[in-house]
Amino acid sequence: MNYLKQEWLGVQWIQKHISAHGRNAIVGAAWEIYANAFEHSHSGIGIFSCGQYYPKMHELKLTVVDFGIGIPQNVRSFANNFEIAPAAALQWAFKSGTTTKRGGRGVGLDILKGFVAINGGRMETFSHDAFGLIDDRGERYSGCTSHFEGTLVNITLKCHEDCYYSLTSEEISEPLF
Repeated sequence: MNYLKQEWLGVQWIQKHISAHGRNAIVGAAWEIYANAFEHSHSGIGIFSCGQYYPKMHELKLTVVDFGIGIPQNVRSFANNFEIAPAAALQWAFKSGTTTKRGGRGVGLDILKGFVAINGGRMETFSHDAFGLIDDRGERYSGCTSHFEGTLVNITLKCHEDCYYSLTSEEISEPLF
């Protein structure tokens, strides 16, 4: 959590262009990706992550990788339906309010999806035989002929100098989403 807040989102652009509440919401949403990897992947070697700010490209990137069972398999096991198509399983996992964890969560990814779309960024997810792309044109999910052992989530945020993002609940005229 400290890495996300201080290092990844701690770049100067973020401090000037996203409200404090907005930064906290994005950190919480990004943490949901880590929590899902820790809780659902069943990876024997844990997770790997890296993030970097690219000032010349005006982009902030974060990647989280695990080598576990993958989202489609986790959703199929939870639903006790092993006929669910890979794309459908991935789409279900990214739907607001859904979770395979008893007691539930399932709201963080929806916040992140909304911010990525309004920011003009992108979130790519590869998980076993499924691929998902979220950007300013919407959400697209598909099956893949290639196979990635685990789950990889790649987030790219655009660092626009002329934008200021805040939550709609804040009393600022420019809402985050």
